[in-house]
Amino acid sequence: MSHLNNYLDIVKLQSSSLRDTVVETSNAVYDLIAKSFDYKSHLTGLLLGNVQSGKTAQLLGVVSKLADKGFEIFILLSTDNVFLQKQTQERTKSALRSFNVYGEEDDLPFLSCKVDKPIIVILKKNTHILRKWRNLYSSSGYCSGRPLVIIDDESDAASLNTLVNKNKVSTINKHLNSIKNLSTSSIFIQVTATPQAILLQSNISGWKPSFIYYFKPGSEYIGGDFIYSQPKSYCIEFANEDELDEVRHEDSVIPEGLRTALISFLVVCGHSHKQEINTCNFLVHPSVRIADHVNFSTTLGEHLNLVLLSINDESEKELLIVELRSEWLRLQKTKPDIVNFEDVLEAIIFLIENELLKIIVLNSTSPRDINYDKGYNIIVGGNSLGRGVTFPRLQTVYYSRRSKSPQADTFWQHSRMFGYDRDKGLLRVFLPPSLYSLFSELNISNKLLINQVLNNDINSIQLIYPENIRPTRTSVLDKKALNLIVGGVNFFASNPIQDNQKELDNLLAPYDESSNFHYISSNFMTELLKYVGDEENQDWNNTKYSNAVNALSLKRPLTKYALIFRKGRDIGKGTGTLLSPTDRKLGEDLQNCVVLTLYGVNGSQSKGWRGNPFFIPNIKFPEGVCIYDTIDI
Repeated sequence: MSHLNNYLDIVKLQSSSLRDTVVETSNAVYDLIAKSFDYKSHLTGLLLGNVQSGKTAQLLGVVSKLADKGFEIFILLSTDNVFLQKQTQERTKSALRSFNVYGEEDDLPFLSCKVDKPIIVILKKNTHILRKWRNLYSSSGYCSGRPLVIIDDESDAASLNTLVNKNKVSTINKHLNSIKNLSTSSIFIQVTATPQAILLQSNISGWKPSFIYYFKPGSEYIGGDFIYSQPKSYCIEFANEDELDEVRHEDSVIPEGLRTALISFLVVCGHSHKQEINTCNFLVHPSVRIADHVNFSTTLGEHLNLVLLSINDESEKELLIVELRSEWLRLQKTKPDIVNFEDVLEAIIFLIENELLKIIVLNSTSPRDINYDKGYNIIVGGNSLGRGVTFPRLQTVYYSRRSKSPQADTFWQHSRMFGYDRDKGLLRVFLPPSLYSLFSELNISNKLLINQVLNNDINSIQLIYPENIRPTRTSVLDKKALNLIVGGVNFFASNPIQDNQKELDNLLAPYDESSNFHYISSNFMTELLKYVGDEENQDWNNTKYSNAVNALSLKRPLTKYALIFRKGRDIGKGTGTLLSPTDRKLGEDLQNCVVLTLYGVNGSQSKGWRGNPFFIPNIKFPEGVCIYDTIDI
């Protein structure tokens, strides 16, 4: 039996629909590799999924398919997170039973292996670990005459060069390059749900993928379209904006939103216990500060003690029952078959009295052997709650993290409530309105990004965000290659194309020049943009602007498109600003608009032109929008 079929037999036990998507992904990715890989050079590709949509299952399918095609030496990289590395190693060992699977400490078994079956080693992206295993792979001789396959899970997190703008190479990036070069050829597959940093790599970096494959989530997946839907989903519960400060400054009082989240979780635990569901998790993400993790875990622990005291005090118990019943009724609206309240209450009392509700702090100071795969757990933490770590049956989430200038990829990775094993009717997400607005914006941007991946080539993909949101950290983006279109700024071509009068006269014929402006469609604007631009396509790249118009029309369907055109202008070359004060003011007054201004100039030689009339373009995008992509360098 093939490696892929062995793996699919295991996947089938989890979900038949997942099995089908793994088959589709593994075949499609192999076909893309087969088209480009020549066994003499290094190929980079991107496997793109959604947050917690089963990327590990898909990438292991790709590994199995490649093993069937004769590839023997694999490395699977995880982020520098002990919880994630351990989780990935355990999953790989149980899933790839026809492989030799090794972890970071398996030096001797690795070196004594006879390569009688494929080898895969799961490593953290850690300087010490990568250096050690680079030497082990080198001394083993396994890469001699064999192509090396590297699967980089969460590849946007640590692999890219963070010193690109200092003309240096960061340590992790250097080690990965060194590992790739152990073999005369390699396949490096980047895997992530947040590809912003990867898509904005320069063409000369060596880290921009040659191909992208997006795998759709299964039909049972709960993601951004459900949780951050418009209008607001029932699973969203607003908390006060200042609850983080309340916990920081109060010793005993629990904020209203956090208390409601806890009560909701207790009801879900009671229901789960009666249904003999032995796992239920509640994620509390207050901030990145360890002190806040301690404060929140202490506050929640004290409040659970108060609940226990209330159970044993008749007068207090009645008030508690009223509160629990109120939350049960709210959950019943979306989960009609929830266990009846009396049984839920009985289960809650049993769980609390027997100390079966655990509070776990999960951060960089936590021990490695924490287990939240079983039991009823309240998990408090910061960055360790993000990227890649999976929380089974996560039903309640409380989020209060703030940032003055949030990064889209970092914040989107915090959506740990996405996944397959959640009960939709009982899922609740508590967060302040400002964070809800941020995540809703990120969901729209994510949908646009995926749409572009499916319909555009990689060099035509553009990322659109409000000006207060960055797509990713700037340290990994080559400033020389980054193309940023900022809303509210006028862009005009200083070295314009000078042979476009005939085409544009025909297109503009139906429009009255004497009008101040005309509203047009986005499609007509992109048609006009085909005939204007920069002679060398660098200063004013009409393809980039056309892509930006198309992307904006998808993300912000209420955006309008305005055309201003004037003829008979006698503008000289290199005179600086193009727009007249009147037209500049007109463009500023057109709110929520992409404004394209076309000036028909006489083009006389005395003004520095070639002697024939033509049109010079100017374009301005709406205020508050930032559009990112890259240019060739």
